[in-house]
Amino acid sequence: MDEILKNEWCLGIGEEDTDFVLLDWDIDLLPDLYQQDNIRFEYNQWNQKWSKVSCTIFAAMWMVSDLMNYEFSLDEIKEVDELSYTKWRIRGQGWRVKNAVDLVAKWRNEKHWDLWKIAYYRISKYSDMVDGSLKKNYTLDTNFCPTPEYAKDYYLEDACLDWYDFWTNTNWHSVDIIREDHRAVKDSYKWRKTSDWKRDCNIYELKNPIAKLTNFSPRLYIYTKVAEDNLEEIKRLNSIKAKCNTIITNLWELWHLVNDENLRGILHYTANKLRNKIQDCNNELKKYI
Repeated sequence: MDEILKNEWCLGIGEEDTDFVLLDWDIDLLPDLYQQDNIRFEYNQWNQKWSKVSCTIFAAMWMVSDLMNYEFSLDEIKEVDELSYTKWRIRGQGWRVKNAVDLVAKWRNEKHWDLWKIAYYRISKYSDMVDGSLKKNYTLDTNFCPTPEYAKDYYLEDACLDWYDFWTNTNWHSVDIIREDHRAVKDSYKWRKTSDWKRDCNIYELKNPIAKLTNFSPRLYIYTKVAEDNLEEIKRLNSIKAKCNTIITNLWELWHLVNDENLRGILHYTANKLRNKIQDCNNELKKYI
């Protein structure tokens, strides 16, 4: 699995005392991808003033929708969009794909306790895993630089992007990649029509592989399910990690306050034991992807 650009996993459990951290794990830990159904969801970011620059939020949320067969309400999407502005996003501006994928995973795992939890990975667009994931009906999230020639290509009557060598600029737009009868882009403008108004083109065909498209990002993101049976153990391990980190901080502060060298040695020893316990928890958590 060396084709993965970098393995990033995040499971937001929702414990108040749990730090949500991005864990860089061995790429061999990527779970098997099981065949998904082809039920698709579409949203429209252009119909609301607040969402016109929120393509990364929309793309991440409908990736979850496709995976879980769950249609988010507009209020739910807006809730996540507002939450993004508490995470250093500047109002009126877009946001990074990775930040949106991370936020949506945490929000969804905290919000929907009765459903499967999700984790995410980042995949290189040059990887065979891209088409492998699409063939199993997974939805992938990425972004590209829109250009007039790009829009003209797919916006014509056939709703198909035939060309691949596009110049790029500083503007980016987030979309999902799916596979039905063919590889396709699923955009965030539900009900968009071709220039002749005869067919929908919010979903349009890609004639060429993503790797060949010069204006597409070199990375894509994928959500996977986390077994429901493992939730309590995952919560327990994350809680241990959070409490260990808190105690280590207190031990370090106490170490600086005391003059007793014997006590300092005990504090140092205890902190190292707790660090080992955190590592043990991380090793155990690897089993539950």
